[in-house]
Amino acid sequence: MADVLVIGAGLAGSLLALSLAESGARVLLQDSGSARSGATGLSYGGVPWWAGPPGPLGALMATAPACWHDLEARHGPLGWQPCSLLLHWRNSGCAAAAAAIETALAGVRNRAERHLPTGTGWPVEEGTAGSLRLPYGRVDVPSLLRALPAALDRAGVERIQAVACPLRAESLPADQVVLAAGAGCRSLLSALPDRLRVSWAGLLAIEDAAACSSLLPKALADAAEIVMPLLGGRQGLEDRAAGLRGEEWVVDAGLAPWGKGLLLGQTTLVRPGVASGPPPSPAGLEAALRQALAAIDPGLGVLEAPFLQVPVSFTSTGVPLVGPVPGWPGLWVFAGFSGPFALVPPLAPLLAAAIGGDSAALERLPGC
Repeated sequence: MADVLVIGAGLAGSLLALSLAESGARVLLQDSGSARSGATGLSYGGVPWWAGPPGPLGALMATAPACWHDLEARHGPLGWQPCSLLLHWRNSGCAAAAAAIETALAGVRNRAERHLPTGTGWPVEEGTAGSLRLPYGRVDVPSLLRALPAALDRAGVERIQAVACPLRAESLPADQVVLAAGAGCRSLLSALPDRLRVSWAGLLAIEDAAACSSLLPKALADAAEIVMPLLGGRQGLEDRAAGLRGEEWVVDAGLAPWGKGLLLGQTTLVRPGVASGPPPSPAGLEAALRQALAAIDPGLGVLEAPFLQVPVSFTSTGVPLVGPVPGWPGLWVFAGFSGPFALVPPLAPLLAAAIGGDSAALERLPGC
C-alpha cells in the first residue's frame, strides 16, 4: 500500500508526487487521463513570479524561477524558459478609460519594482494603442507533459490510470490522500470550502503556428512571448464569484507559444455556486474571443483553430487551498491556484514536508 495517494496528475499532482518521492514516501499517482486535455494541458504556462501580492504568498511566487531551475537540475528539462510579457491596451479617449489604464499601470509597476530593476519596462503608445513589455517566465506545457512520465518513473512514483471515486472518511484508500484534481476536486469531496470554485476557460488552439505564419503579425510570429491585456477581466470576475446571481463571462485577448503552436485566449465563464455544470454553449464565446483578438491584429481573428473549453479551479479569495482537510484525518487538498506555474513549484515541497510530519512546513501552508 502506498504511503500517499495523490489524485490528479496535472501540474499540481505531478510536482507534489515528485516532492513526496524525494522525501522517501511511497507514492501512487492516480491519473484520470485528462492532463493533456485539462487545465494543465491547455495552459499558457506563464510564470508571473514578480506579480504576487505582498506577504508570504507573493514571497513564495518570487522563488518560482529558482524552483523551476532546481526541478530541472534534479529531473531533467521540463520546459522552463525565461520570456517576455507583453501587456496591451487601447485607450478610447474617455476620462474613465484613461484613469483605468493609469491605475493598472501603477499596480503593475508597484509589483514589478519589488523584484525587477528600477525602470524595467516602459509603456509604448501609438495613437490609441499602448503596450508594456516586461521580463517574465514560462513553461512550455507540451514539453512538460512529455517529460513528466519519465521523471515520475525515475523518482519511483507508481502511476495508475483510473477514474477517482468520491471519498469516504471511514475508508480512505491510503494512509494519506491528496486531492490535486483541480476542477474535479469537489466531485470527490463535497465538503470542501465554498471558496473553491470552478470557471470555464475557452481558447483557440493552433497545433502548428508555422502553417498559419502568413496570417500572424510579424512581431508575434517571431517572438516567444506571452501577450495579455493590461485590463484583464478574469481576476475581477473570480473576486466577485461568491456574490454572483447569474452566469457571467469576460474575454481577455492574448496569446502564448504552445509547443510548435499557439494558444489564443481566453474567455472565462463563472456560474453562481460551487458546481461547474456542463460546458457553456461555445458559439457566442468564440465569436467574442475572435472579435477581441482581431482588435490586436485582424489576422488573429480569422485563424483556423478549434475553440476548446476546460474547467479550471480557483478560489474566490485568490488564496489556494493547500493543507489538511478539517475533520478528515489523513486527507489533504492542493487546488485552486491562480498562477499555478508560479505557486505550485514552491508549495509542493512544503506540502510534502507537512504530510511527512514537519510542523514548521505545515504552518507555512495557506491552509484549507
